[in-house]
Amino acid sequence: MRLQITAVAIIGLLLAGASSAQEALKQNSALYPPHVVERVRANVAEGQWAADIRKRIVTAAEPWHAMDDEALWKLMFGATLPRAWMVWSDGHSPITGDPVPMYNWKMDAMGHPWKVQDPSSGEWFPKNDFKAYYDSGLDKHGVFDESLADRSLLFNSAHPNPNDTLHLFGVDDGHGYVNDKGERWRFIAAYLIYGQWKQAVLGGIGKLSAAYVVTGDTTYAHQAGVMLDRVADLYPTFDFKPQGIMYEGPGTAGYVSTWHDACEETRELALAYDMVFPALQENTALVEFLAAQANQCGLANPKATFAAIQGNIEDRILRDALAHPEKIHSNYPRAEICQAVITKTLQEPDAALWAILDPMLKKATAVDGVTGEKGLANYTAFTIQSLAQFLAEFSKADPDFLPAILARQPRLHDTYRFHIDTLCLGRYYPLSGDTGGYAVPIDRYVGMNFIQPGGGSWPLTPSTYRLLWDLYEATGDVAFAQTLYHANGDRLDGLPHDIFGGDSAAFQQRLGTVIEREGVEITLESVNKEAWHLAILRSGKGKNRRALWLDYDAGGPHGHQDGMNLGLFAHGIDMLPEMGYPAVQFGGWGAPKGLWYRMTAAHNTLVVDGKNQPNGAGETTLWIAEPPLQAIRASAPALNGGHRYERTALLIDVDDEHFYVIDIFRVDGGTKHTKFVQSHFGALKVDGLNLAEAPDYGHDTQTRKFRLDPKPEPGWQARWTFEDFHGLNPKSAALGMAYTDLTYGATAGRSEAWINTGGYDSTEEQWIPRLVVQRESDKAPLASTFVSVYEPHASDGPVLQAERLLVANPFNDSYLDADVALHIRYPGGGYAIVLLPETARPGMRKVLLPNGAAMESDGDLALLRFDRGDKVIYAGFAGGTTLKSGSFVLDNPASQPFISTQD
Repeated sequence: MRLQITAVAIIGLLLAGASSAQEALKQNSALYPPHVVERVRANVAEGQWAADIRKRIVTAAEPWHAMDDEALWKLMFGATLPRAWMVWSDGHSPITGDPVPMYNWKMDAMGHPWKVQDPSSGEWFPKNDFKAYYDSGLDKHGVFDESLADRSLLFNSAHPNPNDTLHLFGVDDGHGYVNDKGERWRFIAAYLIYGQWKQAVLGGIGKLSAAYVVTGDTTYAHQAGVMLDRVADLYPTFDFKPQGIMYEGPGTAGYVSTWHDACEETRELALAYDMVFPALQENTALVEFLAAQANQCGLANPKATFAAIQGNIEDRILRDALAHPEKIHSNYPRAEICQAVITKTLQEPDAALWAILDPMLKKATAVDGVTGEKGLANYTAFTIQSLAQFLAEFSKADPDFLPAILARQPRLHDTYRFHIDTLCLGRYYPLSGDTGGYAVPIDRYVGMNFIQPGGGSWPLTPSTYRLLWDLYEATGDVAFAQTLYHANGDRLDGLPHDIFGGDSAAFQQRLGTVIEREGVEITLESVNKEAWHLAILRSGKGKNRRALWLDYDAGGPHGHQDGMNLGLFAHGIDMLPEMGYPAVQFGGWGAPKGLWYRMTAAHNTLVVDGKNQPNGAGETTLWIAEPPLQAIRASAPALNGGHRYERTALLIDVDDEHFYVIDIFRVDGGTKHTKFVQSHFGALKVDGLNLAEAPDYGHDTQTRKFRLDPKPEPGWQARWTFEDFHGLNPKSAALGMAYTDLTYGATAGRSEAWINTGGYDSTEEQWIPRLVVQRESDKAPLASTFVSVYEPHASDGPVLQAERLLVANPFNDSYLDADVALHIRYPGGGYAIVLLPETARPGMRKVLLPNGAAMESDGDLALLRFDRGDKVIYAGFAGGTTLKSGSFVLDNPASQPFISTQD
């Protein structure tokens, strides 16, 4: 694919610029008013911590500060060269042949301009002097025109002899280097985005603007003004859709970058302009230089006054973005945040701002406080991270802003609780959708980014630490204070890292008082995010914490077809991992391995007839969150053509250290039901099966080596012994999980599934062992009840034994496979009986116990725990009126959702 971008059309857009098309309302800085800037400079003068930030910002700005106006003006390039989002999405080194996918190429625009570095060999590409070639093609407007460029400059500078076999090796004319195999590396096209634009141009503007704020030196503002105005000359001419290349294919909407980055870049340009605006208004040297450049380039806007420059920047960057929302559309609500920042920067009436904010916040918090977009630790978080930055940005100038927002949109409290509530063991998030990697921990709160001023890509970042404190003060929710303490490494030092704020010592004292009073550990209970369709059952303390989760919807933005996916964290390990972010580095989103991670069969769930689930959601039909018995049952017929698709998961504590999980999956319809189970890295041993080679599953899945037993006896067991693949637990060799399957009439065995082990930018691969449990019928509709017990264990190994009991019912004394009763033998002689009858046919059920007595119940769930002397020491009962066994009776005449008793 070789893009041809016509210079004539670009120049037409360039010359269309005129003096301000709309009367400017902006008279001063909106987000960096005098009192904010004065506070920054006072902090710098009075505190070493702030002086250190100033030093970092000034040092970072030095490469641009050392340049003259002409050099700064020339950093910006035109839209006449193609731009690529990757050098080669699933490519390799042209020297070593080692994989170099996605974003692994390195760029240093100020140290190695117009070059990209191969991380495999360390070599810089392209091998020609592209800057000389680029300069030879600049027209009178300062824009590259390929028809003017001197192609005799296109040779390997280290091999100038035309007869040298390496004379054209690594040579790029802007359309990429193509070897004799037809393989293409887009060195310059990717460099234009990640090097020249993001580092040299956008980075320079941000660093110079920040340097002005912290120093008051107007030369920094002048230099930022030169660059902002030149960007404005060219910004409307950029459109990534016809000009860009994405995964070796067509681009999508955007400006210099594709849409999501263009949104953030436009917002940053608006902020930078607002920072330096007061210093530009009376800057005659700026007007003189830009007027001379406009005259030399024949621009329609002569820029003879500051008003003309102001109009150029505001019309061709800010208002152009408002007029072309498709170029800055992004994951909700980032585009709206960008529009709000632009509106505030332009100092439009407050009504215009609230017309954006009210609907934005209502939608952004609509689904349990978040947007509903999947990718829990990525895309779900990215949008509210941006929202947090926005709230901090506006609050620094207006202390009444956050209280006003909370009053108008009280769900904002839930927004920043969401990723507190869903963080499990302080180490993992349920990886629902496009997020994370296989069993990879995410051991931090991701609801906000915690970037200290002077660090990161944006030099003057308002403090989200302070924002969390403000949320604590506004809501009284101590978890916000505890979270900011954890985010700072469990210490007070340096807080709140806010160069815009006031007394740091007083802040630390107030937070320290809260932590001393409330403790450092956040109290987290079981939680069911019913709008987001994610339930998490929690129990245990300290190193014995565990969390069982069920994701009961499928699809949606950045979602997978993963309805009823079951996950488990225990002993510091992800014991039922999700695949993670799709492996798009293996050929793109539509390639077989890119599609695999989103398929139903890639998850710990059940597939009907080999088909991926449609988009859809389930609902909670049973919820118990009272240890030692906790349960979630969800029903989602929308994921199965209107037929039954129901999963029940129980988390049952034996003691402080031991627990087990009961998993019941009931499904109707089709002729073939297949359940997959995958666990942490390690060895898998299967007992009780006579395995024989079987056909692969097919259906375009990345699976292989199926070995099945066509007629296993219920009660067969599998055991994982874990390895410490991610270096999380030096004792992980002693950790494992036992799995007991008690499904009637099933084929069962093991297989392997392909995964990418190294994350988004890696091509490390592995085939992991999986369990397969399958039921088939010649005729539809097949009805199945899959029954299994999971027992994670530490060094002592599994200690429980499970068997299935028959259940009598009032329907002519027949037995229903869908009725499930389990006998779980505990260490030391005690045991439990768990009854989960078929809820579609309610009525009294009777189970014969091992001691010869009977257990009767008319509920949806009943559990009796007996000591070694057959005395009931715990009873839990849901969805009925009577539970009895011998002399023990537990009545529920008021039909409460759940009752329990414990001796």
